[in-house]
Amino acid sequence: MVENYTVVQWIAFFYIYSFLGWCIESTIVSVSRRRLTNRGFLTGPILPLYGSGALVILLSTLWVRDSFALVYICGMIAATGLEYATGIIMEAMFNMRYWDYTGKKFNLNGYICLKSSLFWGVLSVALVCYIHVPIAEFICSMQPVLLNVLVAAVLAAAVTDTVFAFRKAFDLQKMLAYETKLKQELADLQAHISEIRDTFTERTTEKQRAYMQKQEERERYLSRELADARGRAEKFKDSILKRFPSATSKKFGEALNGVKGRFNLQK
Repeated sequence: MVENYTVVQWIAFFYIYSFLGWCIESTIVSVSRRRLTNRGFLTGPILPLYGSGALVILLSTLWVRDSFALVYICGMIAATGLEYATGIIMEAMFNMRYWDYTGKKFNLNGYICLKSSLFWGVLSVALVCYIHVPIAEFICSMQPVLLNVLVAAVLAAAVTDTVFAFRKAFDLQKMLAYETKLKQELADLQAHISEIRDTFTERTTEKQRAYMQKQEERERYLSRELADARGRAEKFKDSILKRFPSATSKKFGEALNGVKGRFNLQK
C-alpha cells in the first residue's frame, strides 16, 4: 500500500520518476528540435517537476486507484496544480519563465495549458495502473541498508547539482538585470547628449564643452560595459538558455531576447 512506504522509499520513487521524466521530456524536445537536448533545470538527468508530480499523483489517487477515469481526473488536477504553483514560484525567484504556454490554446496565465494537463492525465493512468506497481515491488524488495546507501548517494549528488543550478540561474538573472540597466542608462545618456548638442552655438563656453566631453566619455564607457556584459552571456549558452530556448521574462524580456538572438536560441 502507498501509505506504508518509508521516507527513504518515497525519496527513491522521487528520483526514479525524476529520471524517467527527464527521459520523456528530453526525448520529446530532442526529436522536435532534431538534436540531443538535456531538457532540465539541473545538469544531471533528472527533472524534479516530474518526480514531484509523480508523488503528488500517487497521493492524490490513493483512494481511486480502481477507476481509470478517476485516476485520470485526480492525477491531472493534482499535477496541473503542481505545475502552476511551480511556474509561479520559479518566476518569482528568477524573474523568468522557463516554460511558457502563452501561445497555446486554453492556457492559464501561461503557466499551464489544456494540452499539458491532458498529458498529465495520461501519465497519471500509466503511472498508477502500470508503471508504479513493478517499481514499487522492486524498491520494497531491496535491502534497507543498500537502499539507504543508494538514496543517500543520489541525494548528495542531486543537492550539489541543485545548488549549482540555482547559482547559475541567479547569475543569469543578475546578468540580465545589469545589461538592462546599462542599456537604459546608455539610452538616457545618448538622449541627453543629443539635447546638449542641439543647444551648442558659437557662444558655447569651454565649461559647457568640457561637460559635453565628460558625457561622451561616459557614453563610451557604458558602451564598453554593455559589450562586456553581453560577452559574459556566453557561459549561459550551453546550459540554461539552450535547455529552455522558449524561456521568457517580463522584467528582462528585451535583454533575454537579445541574448537568445545572438546565440540563435529563439526556438
